[in-house]
Amino acid sequence: MHKRHFRRLAIMLISAFITTAYAAQYCEKTNYSAQEITNAVNNSSLRNELKSTSCSLGGLGRFESGGNKGIYNGSCCTGIFQLNNSNIKKYANGMTREEFGCQSLQFQADTWAKLTNDGYSSGTVSQLMSMGTFDGQKVDAGFIASCIQLGTGNCQKMLNSGHCSGFQDINGTTICDMAKNARSLADPSCKNDSGSSGSNGGCPSGPGDFPTTPAPTTPAVSLSA
Repeated sequence: MHKRHFRRLAIMLISAFITTAYAAQYCEKTNYSAQEITNAVNNSSLRNELKSTSCSLGGLGRFESGGNKGIYNGSCCTGIFQLNNSNIKKYANGMTREEFGCQSLQFQADTWAKLTNDGYSSGTVSQLMSMGTFDGQKVDAGFIASCIQLGTGNCQKMLNSGHCSGFQDINGTTICDMAKNARSLADPSCKNDSGSSGSNGGCPSGPGDFPTTPAPTTPAVSLSA
């Protein structure tokens, strides 16, 4: 019994070490505020429909990375908005995650905007937008961005289930959770691109840990964060 307990403890310690060992910080550590991220979003090529609630998108950046543009989560994703390796390569001119993590906040926001604009054109997003509300939550730009952020294939899985719990990432975060946290982490004095007031809250922030490949779906375009 004692030996078995020791083996379990050793396995737990090794697993913890492996998880920690593969997390990385590329170049300087930053702590951009929700307003600074919002400003970068507003200066990007993001569609105006999504910029209309850009305060919550600043909150989304805080939720994803804690404002640290150089953070790699040890699993899949890097940067302010935690893009995965394949999306970094596709939307950041073939860069590696290490190169991407050392780019400016504006460059990362511009790259994320390209990904998000593509996701906006998917059948999944069109279906979500037509609903108005989903599982009791208003479908606004923050909700749409969260759908794209966690992958339109995964978002379609949620829609097919009819409930927020229809998809959860490996940390148990749902698209609905992400949308709520993005709103709550917006700067309390933030002004959206449209000039309306932002929201405030106190949810913890930190890097995401999202699947690299979303669940396949038709007719959605398979994009993931």
